[in-house]
Amino acid sequence: MHNRTATADLESADDPPVIRARVNARLLGKADRLFTGTLEGRIIELLQNARRAGARNVEITNENGVVTVQDDGGGIDDFAQLLDLGGSGWEKEYEASEDPAGVGLFCLAPRDIRIRSKGRMVDITGAGWRGAPVLVQPDNGPAQGTIVQFEDEEWSHSIVGPLAVFSGMNVAVDDCPCPREAFVRKQAVHHPALGCRIEVREAEHLNSWHRQVRRSHAYGDNVLVNFHGQTTSFDFHPVSEQKLWFLVDLTGAPTGIRLMLPARTQLVENGAFEELKAALELEAYRCVQRRGHHRLPYQQYLRARELGVELPEATPTFQVGLLSTRESPEPVEVTMPKGFPLARCYRFDPDAVEEDTNETNTHLLAALGTFPKPFVPVSIRKEYDGYSWAELPVVRKVTLAVGKELHSAGLWSGTLTCVDTLALAVETSDGKVFSSPVCLAKAPPPEGKEGWCDDAVLVTWDAKDELVPSQIWYHLGGWSEDGDTYDTQLNDFEQELNRFWADLLGPDEQLRRGILAVVTEIRPEWQTVLVARNGTVTIRLPDGSEKVIRPPDLLKKKSPPK
Repeated sequence: MHNRTATADLESADDPPVIRARVNARLLGKADRLFTGTLEGRIIELLQNARRAGARNVEITNENGVVTVQDDGGGIDDFAQLLDLGGSGWEKEYEASEDPAGVGLFCLAPRDIRIRSKGRMVDITGAGWRGAPVLVQPDNGPAQGTIVQFEDEEWSHSIVGPLAVFSGMNVAVDDCPCPREAFVRKQAVHHPALGCRIEVREAEHLNSWHRQVRRSHAYGDNVLVNFHGQTTSFDFHPVSEQKLWFLVDLTGAPTGIRLMLPARTQLVENGAFEELKAALELEAYRCVQRRGHHRLPYQQYLRARELGVELPEATPTFQVGLLSTRESPEPVEVTMPKGFPLARCYRFDPDAVEEDTNETNTHLLAALGTFPKPFVPVSIRKEYDGYSWAELPVVRKVTLAVGKELHSAGLWSGTLTCVDTLALAVETSDGKVFSSPVCLAKAPPPEGKEGWCDDAVLVTWDAKDELVPSQIWYHLGGWSEDGDTYDTQLNDFEQELNRFWADLLGPDEQLRRGILAVVTEIRPEWQTVLVARNGTVTIRLPDGSEKVIRPPDLLKKKSPPK
């Protein structure tokens, strides 16, 4: 690999060949283009410099395109460090706790800037950024702190505020104080080995400033890390409680947690990063423990125990019925009587080979059947197996009894068949049998076609009055996102279903219904309507009178000649 920013000096031929890294002068010549960055980046860099210098207060003013940043920190002892690219110049304690990048004032290159501190002053211009000598001059300015002046776009209060709120300093823009907040509360847990404090919060308990910082980072990231005012984030979900947020506040103690240079916008994935994730996992379980209730899968419940965190069993988490409730349409609902205990419900055998027909018919039996004692099947995700409340008797066998076929037709995405009788029965692992007549069931796939096949739905005539069309539609494919709107598709299905019921009654029933649909619009109320072959309509009203309506052609023939 060739490195164009370094050269190799070979020793004498008698010595083993060695190479030494050396910063190429051309890199210094590009310094005015390497670290300009964003407005937010420049603000963060100067605020961080002030904080490291021990500042408690920072005043920012904007006047005629010139920005002035004044702090009350310890000031500058060695002006040469200002232009030491890559040399931070900070004490060892800062190197251990923050790993400062050494970018410093190069974030302002190639602007013309003036720096005043401790009775001295420098003016750095374009050539000065590229290695030309810069004169340090006496100054009659303030003896304490540092003043930096340069031309830039406005450092407005609305932009500086969110970047200063967690800095730990009092920052003001044009005499208007910026908000100042503690990043974590007092109950945050101190992790000395990582040099940070960690607090876990429910999403709804984040304050407005946390939410604003969150919006400035990647969508979905739920870990916010505060490096003394500079924040970054990453996504980490050690438990399935999706609404947990983690706030990590660096204390200033030595830490291996590092920001990736030079941008300093994300964490280095080193050993300390893995230790941090382990600490976050522990604090997540402690947060759940303090809350006193949860819906964690059983394996996470066991993991908490491994970490020394004792949790109660998860809150019973189940769905009454076995069919998923899509947005639309919805299946016939299974209801649980008020106060009915979960222990008296039944699960569809989670270890059985998945068979959609039996699961569907178990649901429909519970929804449409009648029993001396309630039959309530529930759906419990397998991830909860191990909790005592999930150990329920299960459905072992499903039987379908089908009577004589009355009518069958292709409908929507499957086949609808009406039979004179229909009954379902289930046998359960505790030796009970639940059976009942029903008006709707799913037919098993044809023999030898256990895989995919068209939906085959069975109904009795009672389904016409006991079910709404969408409940039958659910089992014939329902709404498709690739078609028309939901309402249009439902209307089309209802028309198909009406034709199905009409054809069941006889070949002329659809004609009769069509005629009635037309004449019912006649007003006032009518007794009989007679339609002659020539198009004349005679309407007899309830009072015995008649109204005759002739076609336009007949009216013309009866008109007298002009």
